[in-house]
Amino acid sequence: MKPILAFTLALLLGLPGLPCFAETVASGHYRMGEQRFEIAQGVAIRLWQDDERESWGVVLGEGPFDPEAAVGALDPLDRIAASSPDGSGVLLLSLRRDAGAAIELGSVIARPDSFSTNGDGKEDIAVADGRIRGEWSKPASDFFGKTFEMSMRFDLPLIEIADPGQPLAVGGGAPGEAYLGFVEALRKRDSEQVLARQALPEDLVEVLGVDALVEIAAMNHPTSAEVVGGWIDGERAQLRVRGPHTFGQIVRGRVEMRQINGAWKVGDAALR
Repeated sequence: MKPILAFTLALLLGLPGLPCFAETVASGHYRMGEQRFEIAQGVAIRLWQDDERESWGVVLGEGPFDPEAAVGALDPLDRIAASSPDGSGVLLLSLRRDAGAAIELGSVIARPDSFSTNGDGKEDIAVADGRIRGEWSKPASDFFGKTFEMSMRFDLPLIEIADPGQPLAVGGGAPGEAYLGFVEALRKRDSEQVLARQALPEDLVEVLGVDALVEIAAMNHPTSAEVVGGWIDGERAQLRVRGPHTFGQIVRGRVEMRQINGAWKVGDAALR
């Protein structure tokens, strides 16, 4: 072996703290009463980015997780979490940063018991160089007669989830135009048009009634909307949407569109 190469290898072997760019770190634990699991694996993805807000999602738990499960999903974080074995412990973290603000932990959902909490300002989270890292712990405490505690440490590459189909430009093309028509009908409380522009099961109107369906739609969609992109694949499309909600906050997320008998109609939505 050449002296220079031998020296280089020796130097690298002598630096145990030298990071590997593909390395993933996920450790800690969760406990609620009798349920306890160790964090062994993690996946991190970007959920949204615009001039006002960035958001990311992190899944931690026993694993394994399949990031490919998120392709085309309305809620990619939920889909990745659901890719782990049935009954395994999972934490779903929602992280966000508003313009000029620090990154904060918006929510933590623990499965399978569906416990949820949010950050307390003591979490340490950073995003840089295509990676997201964080540390947070909650010491053992009483929660309605159960012992609750949690700790997490992660340093993960941000995985890009590719969209299926062809990309849609700002405005969303024909599916986007159809969605904006639905939002306008909803704003006017035009019940006939609100129902006609949705891909609803045939018996749902009879079961829930027109008024209830209109109110459900109003709760799940903004009062006005901007379509910032999305994708289209044959008779299905998915829009990326943002706009003000009736409660005043700006909601962002994905809306499913389906082409039925030549007309684009609104399916499920995941806007927060």
